[in-house]
Amino acid sequence: MVSKMNVYEYRNLPINQRLEYFVSTLSNIEKFADYWVNFDNVYKNVPQKLAPDLFTLDYLIGKDQMEIESFFHERPYLLMLVPLLLGIRKDKLDQYGNLSVQDIQEKYQLNFNDINTENMSAYFDFLTHSGLMNLLSQGLKKSVFDYSVGVQAGMDSNGRKNRSGKIGEKFLEERLSAIASKNDLKWMGQSTPSKIKKEFDVDIEQIFENRRFDGALYNPRKLKIILFEINLFNASGSKSKSASTEFQTLRDRLAKTNHEFIYITDGEGWLKDKSHLKEALEYIGNVFNVSMVEDGYIESVLDLKR
Repeated sequence: MVSKMNVYEYRNLPINQRLEYFVSTLSNIEKFADYWVNFDNVYKNVPQKLAPDLFTLDYLIGKDQMEIESFFHERPYLLMLVPLLLGIRKDKLDQYGNLSVQDIQEKYQLNFNDINTENMSAYFDFLTHSGLMNLLSQGLKKSVFDYSVGVQAGMDSNGRKNRSGKIGEKFLEERLSAIASKNDLKWMGQSTPSKIKKEFDVDIEQIFENRRFDGALYNPRKLKIILFEINLFNASGSKSKSASTEFQTLRDRLAKTNHEFIYITDGEGWLKDKSHLKEALEYIGNVFNVSMVEDGYIESVLDLKR
């Protein structure tokens, strides 16, 4: 077991020993419960106002193709639900509601905002080739609405990669909130120069035009901004390299000001990319992992004692 060091002991280590201590104390932030499926997103994509129409489609369960086509001939507007049932997001349709479909021989378009009742055969071909016709006829047993919720839940689970970045941001925000409350500071999560100017009345626009940070602390007694970035790398690759290089530049921009930059990073990806981690430790200075943050390194390095 690695003996814990305080921030001063850690920062006084020769660079190679500091690197090894950093690596030896790596940990992964545990995933929040809504990482797996964010049901708020799921129900947002299946709004309650569509429930009556989706339940109307229950009539089609077990019907043959002729009955299904007859149903939609009489109620063509219900074809507007097809993208939802197939998990087709709005950004896959053009501004007019057209979906481009590649057939064996040619490409054609179907409008799902304004159903073209003169071209119903094309819609029915799409239902058949997409498998939705067979699903309605033979695949479902109870509820089209429940099926649509399942589709959206499945699609949301594919968004886990995007939520990984949110885990780090949420961890940082909780820490900044606690530090600010304890030390009479101000804080914010996602931070831009314009938001910092508005909330803290400190202008860093000339240093960081159009730059977004994962968090910021403001010490009104010292008129000092502390900017934060957090990354979690569960795999090595170009992202860890680019992050290290980018944040060295950020640190250099702040070097001649009263402000400060702290980089928080963690994850097993660094085990295979120690060279770029070493660069970050050497040139950025204040580079901490999750366990270091939990051990109070941020408070210590900022000398927040009054």
